[in-house]
Amino acid sequence: MSNYTMLDPVEHKNVTVITSRGEKFGEKTNIVPVIADELRSLVTEYSVCFLKDPNTGRFGLYALTGLEPGTNLYLKNDQWQASYLPLHVRRQPFLMGITGNENEKPTRDNTVVTIQLEHKRVTEEGGERLFDEQGNATEYLKSITAILGRLLQGLPKTDAFVDALIEHSLIEQLQLKVTMSDGNQKNLQGFYGINEEKLAALRGQTLEDFFSKGYIQACHMLITSIGHIQKLVHWENNR
Repeated sequence: MSNYTMLDPVEHKNVTVITSRGEKFGEKTNIVPVIADELRSLVTEYSVCFLKDPNTGRFGLYALTGLEPGTNLYLKNDQWQASYLPLHVRRQPFLMGITGNENEKPTRDNTVVTIQLEHKRVTEEGGERLFDEQGNATEYLKSITAILGRLLQGLPKTDAFVDALIEHSLIEQLQLKVTMSDGNQKNLQGFYGINEEKLAALRGQTLEDFFSKGYIQACHMLITSIGHIQKLVHWENNR
């Protein structure tokens, strides 16, 4: 967070942000972190799975955008080939910062919008303004604040979803092997999904809880979304 600065209508009155897409803005990545609240929009176009943080061992939700690290097959000629853009992509170069102790749980009262001024999207020529002549937030900045708010609210709900899956041993490593047009096979490592047998075996209060919280629907959406990997294979073969 050290390279993020709290937004100020006086200090940043001339700052603008470029909103076009492109790998020059850091979008050349094969995974994008997402939250559970996005699943309904995501799974119609992306494979969504779990990845384990190598430092903490914690599982997180990610949309898969390429078959190899450093690739984004959804990004073609600086255009994102999907009708839905993950919130994490749309929020760049902003982040919600905590004004109190770093260990505090973020709330609407102790958080502020911060910006990474060194980001290649940030300029003073062209792009979307953050503040108008009176120092009020522009519609663009209001939309960013709404996105950050959705992420702020969605992260703990995503953590709760993951915790429930772990508690009932419903996360398993995926065996993803794809065959390319030249006959070579790729083994996609490190991706995790839902154990369908254990999901189907849920009974009683656990099953009721999963239904009431939307976890059953979310699990089935995750399972179905893995089929989009074939789209990535097709795009990779035609690059």
